[in-house]
Amino acid sequence: MLALFASAAIWGATYWSRSFSAGRQPQFYQSYFEPAVLFACGRGFLLAHPKIPAVQDFIEQKTDRLSCDQIPAGAGLSDYGLFQKTWLYLMLTVGLTWRLLGVSWSGVGPLFGLLFGATTVAAYGIFRFGMSRVIALVGAAALAVSAVHLQNLPHLRDYAKAPFTLALIWLLFAMVVRAPSWRRLLGIAAAYGAVLGIGYGFRTDFLIEIPVFFLVLFVFTAGGWLHHIPMKLAAAGLCVVMFTGVAWPVIGAVRRGGGCQWHAALLGLTDPFNDVLLITPGPYSFGHAYSDGFVDATTTAFARRLNPGVGHIEYCSPQYDAASGRYLATLAEMFPGDAVTRTLASIERISGLPFRWSDQPLPGFSTLFYRLRLALLRPFRGTGPILLGLALAALVAADLRLGIFGLFVVAYFGGYPMLQFGVRHYFHLEFLTWWAAGFLAQQLWARVREGAFPSVQWRQAVAVYAVIVIAMTAVWWGARFYQERSARRLFQSYIDAPREAVRQGPVVPGTLYPVITAHPPDTDPYPADVVAIDADAGRCRPDAAVTFRYREAQIEFTHTVSLAGAARVFEPVYRRFEGVEFANTGEDCVTGIFKMSSPERVPVLLSVRLSPQWHDEALYQKLAGLGRLRR
Repeated sequence: MLALFASAAIWGATYWSRSFSAGRQPQFYQSYFEPAVLFACGRGFLLAHPKIPAVQDFIEQKTDRLSCDQIPAGAGLSDYGLFQKTWLYLMLTVGLTWRLLGVSWSGVGPLFGLLFGATTVAAYGIFRFGMSRVIALVGAAALAVSAVHLQNLPHLRDYAKAPFTLALIWLLFAMVVRAPSWRRLLGIAAAYGAVLGIGYGFRTDFLIEIPVFFLVLFVFTAGGWLHHIPMKLAAAGLCVVMFTGVAWPVIGAVRRGGGCQWHAALLGLTDPFNDVLLITPGPYSFGHAYSDGFVDATTTAFARRLNPGVGHIEYCSPQYDAASGRYLATLAEMFPGDAVTRTLASIERISGLPFRWSDQPLPGFSTLFYRLRLALLRPFRGTGPILLGLALAALVAADLRLGIFGLFVVAYFGGYPMLQFGVRHYFHLEFLTWWAAGFLAQQLWARVREGAFPSVQWRQAVAVYAVIVIAMTAVWWGARFYQERSARRLFQSYIDAPREAVRQGPVVPGTLYPVITAHPPDTDPYPADVVAIDADAGRCRPDAAVTFRYREAQIEFTHTVSLAGAARVFEPVYRRFEGVEFANTGEDCVTGIFKMSSPERVPVLLSVRLSPQWHDEALYQKLAGLGRLRR
């Protein structure tokens, strides 16, 4: 174990150093690390007022090194404006590293090596559940040389999730595989709470790891649901106490200053993630761009519609967290079919990680090895779901409880990244497919060694899979059926809402038609208005489009919507909206431009593009065709 950790740490630190030397600057919000600098120099976890030029140059990466002597003895330091306590343990870890090695961006390679080594060892520990030491070691090595794993290593804030997440999953496996006892279960619960509390001080994303512990504890531990209840309750309480105690400074900071957790999930619903999930969108959009400003605008406008008297909502404040959480819950309630579709898409995409990311992680880094690796893995693209399916079927056949637990792990950890399906949020979950491959290899080796497969209940596996497929299909289509009804009511309310004409009749392409909103520019929160475009779908050219234009700071809000085949387009607009401009419309394509008179009466305002037959069309997102799965 120690040899594995040391070799992985050296390998990771070497890659990090090569990456840094090659000019690939890591991104982990270095400009926020002023408290870590002051802590490293023995000045406390504080901020300087006024700013210290040398420290500013360092955190803005204008200089690579900083001497603590450059911080004046009489510098004014306080906790005024200190928001970094939500990352307290990340900041302190970097600060301690700098205190030991010197304050330098290029000198933190050993820290990255330690995190990489810890991730690899945690993966080995998971692989040992279901396979021999040799096969587990091969699986850990496969993860250590993974291109997607290495490429995400330099980005400290996101990479730091990997060792903690895999350590937590190892604890879940340990809790399920062996028979529970008071000492064993309480030890695992205490460790889980402590690790989770530390991880929460690195990224507030670790909130997603809280419910899974209690589900596994009460449902999957040996003996059944109704056995060992006192022991389970004690373990649950101890886990809560340990997490709360370890994470208390961070919890307090989040309660005072907010954490923006729901904001991140709202960002994950925007259009760019449809492409990476291989999702075919419906005739609506939750947001055209990955933009903090856009989600802020939609959230605060939603809060104003719910409560017209609401005052200023500070971005990422506790009040903003409450508003964004309620907005996300409203979308989930109205569009549950999309939530299920995105979860299934996430599971499929993550299952293919080892084979989709098989290229060179860094030019010139072990080139021959990665050419050979690419040649070896390329033929397996698209087989990730098959490997996982076969491994889980074999596990279900061998032990029903463990098999269903395995299905739960894949569904939970493979599915939750749909909340924001960026690679920085899921790269470490590549271990799922490597575990499946290793488990299958172990079963094949057992057949070779013993001359037969171990005694298993294959009929049991078939029956369980049939039940799961039927149940999943029923939930999926039931959610879609419910969503179609709620979406149809919502979009019909757009059509029925009173409106006033901005312009009637044909429009001239290339001309900006101003739309004057009814609210003063200093309205806070700024409410959403809704612009409606009526079109004659039969007269619009295939490349006809309308652009909704903003000015000044809101320029990222500007975007274009196709008019091809559209009868109605509805677009919520916000502060600094300027007007609409058309392109390639042809004669008599656009029949009118309107503004909704009372958009505050509509609870949810989305960008919607409806065809003349929209009542008969699917009002939900779809998984892409099977031909795209090898991407």
